[in-house]
Amino acid sequence: MSGISSASASGADSGSTIYGTNIPPVTFPGIASGIDYNSIISKYSAMTMAQATPLQNSVKSLSAQQAEMLKIQDLLTKFQDTFQAVSDPSAFTATAPASSNASAIGVSTIAGTTATPGNYLITNATLATATQITNDPAANGTVSTTATLASAGLSITPTNGTTGTNGKGQVTIDGVAIAYDVNSDTIQSFQAKANAALAPVGASIAFDTTTQTWTITSSQPLTLGSASDSGNLLTAFKLDTAQITYSGGQYTATSSGKVGGINVGATLDTSGNAGFGTAVTAGTFTINGVSFTVDPTGQNLNDLLNAINTSTAGVIATYDQTDDSIVLTSRTDGPQGITLGASGDTSNFLQAAGFLTNYQQPGALSAGATLAVGKSAEVQYQDTAGTTHTVFANSNTVTTAIPGVQLNLQSPVTAAAPVTVNVASDSSAIQTAIGNFVTAYNAVINEINLATEAPVVGTTSDSTTGQSQAAQLTGGGVLFGNSEIDDLKNQLVGLVSNYDDKTSSSYNSLASIGLQLDSSFSIAAADSSDSANTSSQTGVTSKSMDGTSGQLQTLDVSAFTAALQANPSAVAALFTGPASLIGQLGSYVTSVTGLPTQLTGSLAGTIPPQSLFATISDEQNDQITSLKQQIATITDQANMQANILRKEFVDSETQIATLQSMQQSLAALGGSSSGG
Repeated sequence: MSGISSASASGADSGSTIYGTNIPPVTFPGIASGIDYNSIISKYSAMTMAQATPLQNSVKSLSAQQAEMLKIQDLLTKFQDTFQAVSDPSAFTATAPASSNASAIGVSTIAGTTATPGNYLITNATLATATQITNDPAANGTVSTTATLASAGLSITPTNGTTGTNGKGQVTIDGVAIAYDVNSDTIQSFQAKANAALAPVGASIAFDTTTQTWTITSSQPLTLGSASDSGNLLTAFKLDTAQITYSGGQYTATSSGKVGGINVGATLDTSGNAGFGTAVTAGTFTINGVSFTVDPTGQNLNDLLNAINTSTAGVIATYDQTDDSIVLTSRTDGPQGITLGASGDTSNFLQAAGFLTNYQQPGALSAGATLAVGKSAEVQYQDTAGTTHTVFANSNTVTTAIPGVQLNLQSPVTAAAPVTVNVASDSSAIQTAIGNFVTAYNAVINEINLATEAPVVGTTSDSTTGQSQAAQLTGGGVLFGNSEIDDLKNQLVGLVSNYDDKTSSSYNSLASIGLQLDSSFSIAAADSSDSANTSSQTGVTSKSMDGTSGQLQTLDVSAFTAALQANPSAVAALFTGPASLIGQLGSYVTSVTGLPTQLTGSLAGTIPPQSLFATISDEQNDQITSLKQQIATITDQANMQANILRKEFVDSETQIATLQSMQQSLAALGGSSSGG
């Protein structure tokens, strides 16, 4: 089809539109006749095109309606998204446990289960423990009293420090500074030197070769260390962590543990075997089937402990400096064993560390090693009927005691201080789900109300006649008068408000459980703009109306809780299953949107071949297509009319120009004859 084109033409207004399809690039209309025929043609064409204006307005209106329909459809799909949570049967029977002493026993709900409401009394709870193997301390080396302090076998290698006098270390006891040199002093020489210095203040120090500990006694309050000290001798002698006691007029401090032992930071091939009684050899050793490699020239005890702890052996390896012991603890509670060694081991680490009698004989613990087999957790409780139950678990997380409740054991419980676990109904999840459902539903109804709002019509008074006449003050919603959308709202409101479950005589509707429609709403209405002349209404105000807008009020929690406690199955029946209110509502919404409505465990209704929105959209598209075709036809008519008129005017101009030329020629001939 030809379209309307425009061009700037001489003799016409600069902003005018030139109609037709046969317009030359530059035109000079009316040169011969003096007539601006472009203006004449434009007016005739505008009269023809005026027929298209209401059609164009209709296209604009239909496009606005389509945009609004898409908005309502989007809100409906969001409404559909709330159906699954609100139709979950388990949400209506959900319970929540609470502990009377959470620091002793924490409680939580086991997912996918429902606990029976009531009080459960835990009269005894013993925590699960893990299996532990502690090495034989006799396997560790002893301190030499005659070797220099640097090589005496102390668990922490002593140093002179960096601030001592003449490069020597210094330690202060009872205010007396005692100098030492770790490279020349021995335990014996240091003891003699220290006692000589301490005698004037009534103090003394002694080393017990049997217990391998130091003891300091003083007749005055005992002080250990000074800011001016250098080196780490107090730490190496384990006096920095010693407890100072007073008895019989004397103050006493004894090493917090034996000072001899393993130097965890020294490589295993260090002089004195880094504190091991037997030199550790290179090779491999095995724990719970996991093999570890030992390199005495580059590894220390810390390296081996870290390797064990980061492996899949399932144990935690630690070194207790106070007791000079290595402990292997199973990562799993309960009586689970720890297998040490394997027939293919080539390193004697497990033997040297005091775990095995022979590293080539797996599992044979050395005489001094101790095995503490882990214990299962034990819980004894009374159920709601007063029956006593005893359960065991290889974990402090117990899920086999109170049905549906997980017990997290924190500390032992005895009959003298029992713990009560109260299991009560918990409607918080379903309340949240219903709240989301109501919010989404109200958003749909509110949007439909706005889209279908009626225009506001007021009155004006004629100043001459004094008579009143109607005047439209607002245009109303873009879907005002749309019967299909009006019916959509009525169907939704009807399902929500009129559903009646015949299987229950009490809780058979949403209103009966605390979910009611609003009872008043506001509309836009004409308002008098001049209080002295009430016959003239040119303003718009908000007017309150009795009745319902179709929206739901906020859930009455008290009423809902009471209904749920009185008859949870009746309340659940309103929301769960295809035949419920939610099921029927979901089935209808599916027919409107053409999208599935997912309930918990099923779908609501079936997807139709053609949804309501698809049908409306097709109808509107057909109307828009028809209107555009009509507009195109009118446009073609205007162009055709303009082309015909322009041709006629051009032909007339040509004839006039020819006659004018002939006239000029005759006039010229006449003048020439007279002159002759």
